[in-house]
Amino acid sequence: MQKLPYENFIKARKYIFKHGSDIHRAWFRYHFEGGDVDAFMQVLAQHQHDCGGFGGLFEEFDYQGPCNKSTERAISYILNLDEKPPADHPVIQNLMKYLLGRYHPEIGNWGEPAVPQVNDGVHNHWVRYRGIPIVPIESEDERIECYDANEKACFAAFVALYSELVPEELYRDIIKHPVEHILRYWDENSPQYNKGIFDDGGPYNFEYFQWFVPCLKDKEIADKLTAILRQNPTVFFELDFAKSDNNYVHLPCDGVDSPNNIIYLAVKKLVDESLDYRIKQQAKDGRWPLGWSFGKERGLRKLQALYEAFITTKTLVSLKRFGRIDYRGEYQCH
Repeated sequence: MQKLPYENFIKARKYIFKHGSDIHRAWFRYHFEGGDVDAFMQVLAQHQHDCGGFGGLFEEFDYQGPCNKSTERAISYILNLDEKPPADHPVIQNLMKYLLGRYHPEIGNWGEPAVPQVNDGVHNHWVRYRGIPIVPIESEDERIECYDANEKACFAAFVALYSELVPEELYRDIIKHPVEHILRYWDENSPQYNKGIFDDGGPYNFEYFQWFVPCLKDKEIADKLTAILRQNPTVFFELDFAKSDNNYVHLPCDGVDSPNNIIYLAVKKLVDESLDYRIKQQAKDGRWPLGWSFGKERGLRKLQALYEAFITTKTLVSLKRFGRIDYRGEYQCH
C-alpha cells in the first residue's frame, strides 16, 4: 500500500498555508492540528451572510456574495465534520432558513447554483449564471422523473440531517423527490429503470446522492437506496487513471473519499489503486495539480492556485482517512 511520505505531507501543508484561503487552513487545522468543531465553525461563520447563505467559499469564481454554490461548499464542510454542530447552532439555523426560502416546490428542487453577479467578475465559464427560468411542473411523477441531483441534492442532504428544523410537510416534499427518483429510475429491478442514466450520465448525480443517502434518518430506506447505488458504481468512474494527468476526470477515490462512504465496499480495490495513483501525482511544490488550465488570464490563474490549494487539502484529508500518510517524523507546525 502506497503512503504519502512525511516530507511530502509537510510540503503540502506549506502549499496550503501559502496559497490557500482561511477556510482551507481551518480545514487543515481541524483534521491535522487538533482543531475542534467550534474553532472551524467560527471560521466558516465569517463567510455566512445575513440571509444565511455563504459567499467566498467556491474557488472557481471571485464573487464573494451569497449564492447556492458557495453554500454547497459550506454544507460539504459541515457534512464532513466528525462531530456535527447541534441544530440550535446559529450557523445551522440561518443556513436552513436560507435553503428553505430558496426551495421551489413547483419543481421539487432548488434553482441555479450561481447568481447574476458571478458573471460580472472572474469566473470559469462552466459556473456562470445561465438565467434558467423556473418552469412549474404540475405532475409529481414528472417532477420525480426530472429530478436533478447535481449541485442540489446536497441541500436535500442538509435538510435530512437537520430535519427537526423543517416543517413536516415541507420536509417530506423535499426528501420525496430524490428518494423516489433513485427507487424508480436507478434500481435495475424497477419497471421504470432508466438504463440511459448509466449509458450517458456523468458522475455528478451519483456523487451527490452519496451525500444525500447517509443523512436520511430512516435507516431502512437509506439501506435500500445504498444497495441501489451499489448496483452500478464503476460506470461513472474513469478507470484509465492516466487520463487524470491532463484531463478533468473522476477517479474512484475522488468520489469515494472515505472508507465510511456508502459505496466503498463495492469498489474497494479500485479506490485503493486510484489512491496509489493520486499519491504519485503530487507536484514538487507540494500541491496536487489540476493537470489542465483554467486559463491564461491573471485572474483565472489566481483562482486556479486557490482551487489547487483546496484540492490539496481535500486530498490530504482523504489520505488520512484511508491511513495513507506516513507520520514517521515528528509533525511540527511551522
